[in-house]
Amino acid sequence: MDFGYIFKILLRGKWLILTAIIVPAIAAFLYVNTLEKTYKSEALISTGILGTSGLNPEMERQYIQNDLIKMNFSTFVTKMQSESTLRLLSFKLLLHELTGTEEPFRKLENEVASEIQNINIQRLLKLIEQKIENYDGSMMEIGIEKDYRDVSEAFKYDIESIKDNLTVYRSGDTDFLGLSFQSENPFLSAYTVNQLCKTFLDVNRYDQEKEYVENFEFAQEQAVSSRAKLDSLKFTLSAYKEKHNILDLDKEATELITQIAIIEQETNLTVKDIPSLEEQMGVIKSHIEESDGDKMRDRVNKIAGNDDLVYVKEQIRLRNEEYIITKDPAIKSEIAMLEAQRNEMLTKYSKTESSESFASGDISEDLAKERLINELSLIDKKRSADVLNRILTKYNARASSLVKHITFISRFTDEISLAQEAYEGAKSKQTTTKTQLDKAYFPLKINQEAHAANKAESNHKMLITAFSGVVGGAFASMLLLMLAFLDTSLNNSHQFEKFTDLNLLGTLNELKEKNIDLKELFGAELNNKGLEVFKESIRGLRYEVEKSSGTSFLFTSTKEQEGKTFVIIMLAHALTLKGRKVLIIDTNFKNNSLTRIFDEDSNQNKLTTRLIGEANLDSEFEAKNASGTGQFKLDNVDILGNRGGMSSPSEIFAGKEFRKLLADFENNYDYIFLEGPSLNKYADSKELTEYVDKVITVFSAESNISDSDRKSIKYLQNLNGKLMGAVLNKLELINLN
Repeated sequence: MDFGYIFKILLRGKWLILTAIIVPAIAAFLYVNTLEKTYKSEALISTGILGTSGLNPEMERQYIQNDLIKMNFSTFVTKMQSESTLRLLSFKLLLHELTGTEEPFRKLENEVASEIQNINIQRLLKLIEQKIENYDGSMMEIGIEKDYRDVSEAFKYDIESIKDNLTVYRSGDTDFLGLSFQSENPFLSAYTVNQLCKTFLDVNRYDQEKEYVENFEFAQEQAVSSRAKLDSLKFTLSAYKEKHNILDLDKEATELITQIAIIEQETNLTVKDIPSLEEQMGVIKSHIEESDGDKMRDRVNKIAGNDDLVYVKEQIRLRNEEYIITKDPAIKSEIAMLEAQRNEMLTKYSKTESSESFASGDISEDLAKERLINELSLIDKKRSADVLNRILTKYNARASSLVKHITFISRFTDEISLAQEAYEGAKSKQTTTKTQLDKAYFPLKINQEAHAANKAESNHKMLITAFSGVVGGAFASMLLLMLAFLDTSLNNSHQFEKFTDLNLLGTLNELKEKNIDLKELFGAELNNKGLEVFKESIRGLRYEVEKSSGTSFLFTSTKEQEGKTFVIIMLAHALTLKGRKVLIIDTNFKNNSLTRIFDEDSNQNKLTTRLIGEANLDSEFEAKNASGTGQFKLDNVDILGNRGGMSSPSEIFAGKEFRKLLADFENNYDYIFLEGPSLNKYADSKELTEYVDKVITVFSAESNISDSDRKSIKYLQNLNGKLMGAVLNKLELINLN
């Protein structure tokens, strides 16, 4: 980066920059003086985020904790600046101003007051009070909302006005949340801050309590719902048990299984004795029939049909059935007593029948008794087996019914268990949320209330004035640099190198003087800086020409009116001061301004005339007098003007000896200067380059680089060393290096 160039740009625009500094500074100074004095009040709220121990930097994953703390503070700041909170603050400020119970902080101007005089203020205040009571910062109905906005804007208590003067922040790295408010009234500032603190704490507490209550009510509803479901399941199960006469299903099932096993065992034992008794009966029967079968049967039937014996046997059957069901030892003892009584009665009745019915010599008494006892036992066994089978059938049916009950009750028991767990969980959550509600902790507290300020805030008049000046100057400087960056002109050597990338032989400042005496210019020291600089620049350009190895030079430009003719004349005169002989040939046939500057030479140089004639170019060129009465008087310089025309040099020189003519001139002149037309418009200069040793391009500092110029510059760069360089002409004196 060329800092020198930047400095020159800024130096050149110093008056603009100075104006841009002074004007904004004065304007800012006057504006600050017109501002009302403002008073600021501040308050601090303890958040409780850090607790009593603060933030422990050695705590594991402390960076996460720090991020959480920042997030919590950011939440508080956002909530305090939220629209709902600021609307509640706006409501309170309007109540203070409009209720008439306290002296208002602001009084409306008549014009502003007239704009809201048709509003129903009492209705608005009533709705505002309801909003404040319910901590409701939402919008009201459209009509009321419009009235509220009109009134709040009239007093400048609308949300935007409050935000413009309110600042909420975390106080450093502490646990405190700070807020400040500025206004034209110190008491208004303090009141606003304190009301905002109170509103924020109340809203925050209300939101927290509301959250606790909602959680508790939700947990309570879940507990009630779970209990209702549990009770419903229990009632259904109880009704089912009552309907099917079920007391203790497990005990009943266990006892039933045990009873079935016992009955099956007793049935097996009873059935097992029947074949043996039947066999014994067959033997006894055969003996009896041999003796007196009919009589024996009558005895047996008589004894078996005895009422007392039948009663005892029936009692034994009933007691057996009862014992099978109850397993009561007392019933077992009673059965044993009844069986002993039965046996005793059989013995007694057998003896009686035996003495009455059998004479001496009949079948023995023992055989008759045994026959009777066996037959009675067989009857008892069969009856007992029938009873046991009936009981077993009944118990098996009961067992099948119990299986169905067990399945149903088991499913219901599982549902009741799940419902019980859900109820206990809901009840536990209810207890927890109730505890949280009872022990709710609200850490936000006002640590420092706002007080009315004793003096107004500094308006930073000098700082704002200085800042305005700096900003104005910086803006002006940036504007100048931006314009310089966008500038495509060649108004200095830096711009020339930036846009052309050509070797700069020299720079010539623009001369304001129209009539220049060359002898006086180069012959004496002048009291004119511009002329002195120009003279030395020409001498520098002369040095570049002399140190080159060329004799013939073509002077061209990318566009017209760049100053080629003027440069050629100045350089030719400077060379003659060192005794050099110079020939100037005007080869700009399209615009022969160089020819028109000088008068015709009445005393034509015979050598020049002869050489032109030998080259057959006397119809194209004419001799001019450089030391005559024209604008410039050049001694020791010959001028070869042209007669004009629209043909190109290659067309004019076709079949003629222009190259030989130049060779002859080189033998007689130290330097030969040719002027060619602009490269952008004509091809003449391109055709002339083959006849010269070096090419010098002249650029005007008043020109801008166009696309056509870039194409011509690219052509010059590709001349394979024939391009000597460029001259930057018409520079302002301030832009010279």
